[in-house]
Amino acid sequence: MEAILAIDGGASRTRCIAIQRSGRILGEAESGPSNHLQQSDESIEQRLAEVTERTLQAANLSKSDITCLSAGLAGVDYDGYGAEPMNKLFHRLGFTQCLVHGDMVIAHAAALGMQPGIVVIAGTGSVILGIDDTGRRVRVGGWGPLYGDEGSAQHIAAAALRAAARAHDGRGPATTLLEALTRALSLPDFRSSISILYGPNAQNIASLCKVVHQIADAGDPVAHSLFATAGDELAEGVATAATRLHRENLPLLISYQGGVAEHCPLLVECLREHLAERLPHAQLVPPRWRPVIGAYLLGCHSLGWEGKVE
Repeated sequence: MEAILAIDGGASRTRCIAIQRSGRILGEAESGPSNHLQQSDESIEQRLAEVTERTLQAANLSKSDITCLSAGLAGVDYDGYGAEPMNKLFHRLGFTQCLVHGDMVIAHAAALGMQPGIVVIAGTGSVILGIDDTGRRVRVGGWGPLYGDEGSAQHIAAAALRAAARAHDGRGPATTLLEALTRALSLPDFRSSISILYGPNAQNIASLCKVVHQIADAGDPVAHSLFATAGDELAEGVATAATRLHRENLPLLISYQGGVAEHCPLLVECLREHLAERLPHAQLVPPRWRPVIGAYLLGCHSLGWEGKVE
């Protein structure tokens, strides 16, 4: 048996699949977050041990059947910075041949099928990765929720909460976001959001992005403007990456990954509009595969395999 164990470890969840050299998926499993910068070493090791073991059981494989473990992990940068501790962790778990990439790298490989171009990753957070035909990489964004993550679920939700607060105070235009967010947070009134969102058991607001998209899709101009702004901010990042790759005036493939891009079509629509203004020679294409397949493709590349996907 020749198989690769591919892992997509993000800030929200971890996916693991076992794929035969022929490209056939033999088994898969999913678990919680595995960003080693946000979780304890003990919890990360336990989670990765559990999700890899469940995947092997589903595939009816043992660790000796795995030719290579290939992982893309949040907390590892585009150039491999931060990979060494995770490499050691996988060795402790009994995997002898391991590749550890940043999660943005496997997302790029999957979206464009290992081709050069630029990929926007818009999920809980956001980052933009460009790779040219020589393999040179540039990263734009990815600075986290305090001073980055434009176009992410976290950023859009925070902007929606600001708009609702302004509407509540009378400082901004009326918007149905006020009522919708109050209801989504299961609050009696919006004023109670202070204790919920700043309290000791503060909620992650990224999940509110879906509510914002529903309100925008229903025609609320304030909610719609948040996605227009997000699309413009992401297009700005793409244009910056294109300039750094010296491709701003040349044909260029662009794609996208992540929960916001996947579940909020309005964001992709706004991104497309702003890219047409900033990079008229670029082509925005839907992603070919989910990011975990990118980990498999990179594993195939390292082994000299063809990289088939069934």
